[in-house]
Amino acid sequence: MKPGPMRGLVLAALLLVLAITTTSAYIRLSQAGLGCADWPACYGHNVQTPEAGQLFPERAALFWARTLHRLAASSAGLLLILIVFFGRAGLPGAGARLAAGAALGLAGFLAGLGFVTPSNLPAVTLGNLLGGMCMAALLWWLHQRDRGTGAGRTLHGFALAALVLQIALGGMIGARHAAVSCVTLPACAGGWWPDSVDWRLFNPFFAMAESDMGSAAREALIMSHRYGAILVAVIICMLGVKAVRRGARVAARGWLLLGLLGLQLLLGAGMVLANLPLPLALLHNLCAALLLCASVGLSGRNCETQEIA
Repeated sequence: MKPGPMRGLVLAALLLVLAITTTSAYIRLSQAGLGCADWPACYGHNVQTPEAGQLFPERAALFWARTLHRLAASSAGLLLILIVFFGRAGLPGAGARLAAGAALGLAGFLAGLGFVTPSNLPAVTLGNLLGGMCMAALLWWLHQRDRGTGAGRTLHGFALAALVLQIALGGMIGARHAAVSCVTLPACAGGWWPDSVDWRLFNPFFAMAESDMGSAAREALIMSHRYGAILVAVIICMLGVKAVRRGARVAARGWLLLGLLGLQLLLGAGMVLANLPLPLALLHNLCAALLLCASVGLSGRNCETQEIA
């Protein structure tokens, strides 16, 4: 997209969406008890959000996070309406208009999902998580979109699919309160895979009581996420190296992708080694969104006529 008011609006909407995903993660993880006072005994026990007027209770941060979340969501929605309905002339091509419309559609979907959030159904958690990150990715693609005739190919598609699946697995770990089921690296204390697995844990449309989810079964979610991290790292490294070899602007985007990948792996390992502190969990969530954006930014359309796969 060419420099101008429209590009500024898209960038502002992107920053607001990143604020939305971060505050949403804070609310979700805090209400699940991550980083609570008597950790880890309180993990998995929902913490109520303070009501308006309770300015300084123990959990007042939840109130302010929810307030910021609502303000950012409302502001992002208004900006997206401006972009889609009043900025069509500034959106170059049908692809750009489609991306802007999809981002607005996701905003409406997330607004509707807010009426059933929080929920014991993991699909609601995944809807919020993936919906916000996909909005950020669409806006970043729109902001970085250049004139070109290239097209993303197989490797780029695999990278995006693997990354989205990995983010979804991370969301399932949070939804099932499985984070403390495996606090060792690289494998769980019980080995590289649990002896018994309840595959219903992987079904986001199946709600389960805490008493029905054993620690060994939850380990399968953790180990799947870790094996997924290896797969994502390999694919993203291949994508980043190909971009770096192209030189010029594409190389800069490749280095950005590789840097974010390294940071995300360090944050993931650091969370386990530091006993899952909430600040690291939030940074892990934010870095996942940025990594998805950087991957989308390496699409063939954004890399002019130079194909990276």
